[in-house]
Amino acid sequence: MLESVRHLDQVAREWNINAEDVLLIALNASGARSPLTKPRMRFRLRLDSRPDTPLFLILSLGRQESPFELDEHELRLNGEKVGEVDGIEDDDAVLGYWRNDTKMLTLNSNARSQCTGCVFCPNTLEDASDPKIKALDLPGYLGALAANSDMEDLSSVQTVTVCTGCFLHEHLALDHLAEVRTAMSANGCTGTLHFLSSVLTSEKGMDSAADLGPFHLTLTAECFTERRQILKESKAKLTPAEMTDALGRAKQRGITTDFTYIVGLDPIEDAIRHLKDFVPVTTAFPRFQTYQAHNALMDIYRTPGSETIEWHLTMRQCLEELFAPTGLRPQWWQNYRSPWCFTFAGEELTGAKV
Repeated sequence: MLESVRHLDQVAREWNINAEDVLLIALNASGARSPLTKPRMRFRLRLDSRPDTPLFLILSLGRQESPFELDEHELRLNGEKVGEVDGIEDDDAVLGYWRNDTKMLTLNSNARSQCTGCVFCPNTLEDASDPKIKALDLPGYLGALAANSDMEDLSSVQTVTVCTGCFLHEHLALDHLAEVRTAMSANGCTGTLHFLSSVLTSEKGMDSAADLGPFHLTLTAECFTERRQILKESKAKLTPAEMTDALGRAKQRGITTDFTYIVGLDPIEDAIRHLKDFVPVTTAFPRFQTYQAHNALMDIYRTPGSETIEWHLTMRQCLEELFAPTGLRPQWWQNYRSPWCFTFAGEELTGAKV
């Protein structure tokens, strides 16, 4: 992927992309060697080239072929220090956590054990941590989160995201989302209710979602080829046309729309052919995530060529060509595996990085 810091600088010059973005793409795609014993960790990184901008990452460790090495203090590229590390935590399941300071709250409020899982998901690598919040506990839990963050209530929270993808049926998801909205209201939050899932697709379901107040649907598309081999059934059964139809229904009802897509599973030509159809039904920047393989078994699902930095930078440029005209732009705090951090299509990106 990258051989050295000199190679990194050379690639950045040749592609006219800032070196930090190139490094972060390679780091997410390669994972790292590490003396730390957990297969996956979250941490704060300060790149030596931009020490005043802390970046959060969640990374695969134990990748012995990676050119990167990470310990409790620093990140190295083939032996040369490129950043400082702190705040290391095991990436286990937590009930709730903040992004963008305390403006966005993410909830893992449904039991993960109900999920059969996709091949790229790290959940199977984690210990038996299986959070679930009962409906009656949700208001109290949100109140406790506010108190622990020195907030009187959640009136300043702009978005509450439900990201646990373990709902087997649409009506079960909607029941839970209604409970979350009730808990938000009990704690003074009138912000957007954001849901990442593949089960919310029907006309009736979109009506119910729109009735929950400001609503944002992120459809978990993930990939277009080998869907039956890679994805769990509830995702795999959806065709690209059915996914764009669902997003179109949501958009018609005033719901904010986008989707998740894993960069590195599909050949570039297949990806772009289908992604073109998603542009008209997308109203927020999609969550394009660099594929993280956690072990040799997961490596086999990489599309040929994606083990090189050149493949990833080609894909990045193709995605920029699709979405630059929309005016939508990525934010690192929304997606720690993004192909973009500091620039997009030659533009400087601004905003919170955490």
